[in-house]
Amino acid sequence: MNSELPLYEPDTEATYQLDIVARLTGISSQTILRYQEQGLIRGTDLDDEAVHTLRRIEHLRQTCEANISGLKLILDLMNQVERLKSELRSQH
Repeated sequence: MNSELPLYEPDTEATYQLDIVARLTGISSQTILRYQEQGLIRGTDLDDEAVHTLRRIEHLRQTCEANISGLKLILDLMNQVERLKSELRSQH
């Protein structure tokens, strides 16, 4: 039997409820809201990008023991590096 699995394409416009994101990330709802208030998560919609960012934040918080200001700085630097990599790839 040679049946191929269908391609999975994530819904880029999907958003999640706060309690679902809390379960997906292992971060409390209150902490997620605080991260939103502090600007660590872009926008107010909790989408796949927000889940990815929250997981990244939690990893950084645990490994670097960074506070909110430190997390902001680290995330900004990581985003700049990703943008620069993308620019370099597009030039070659």
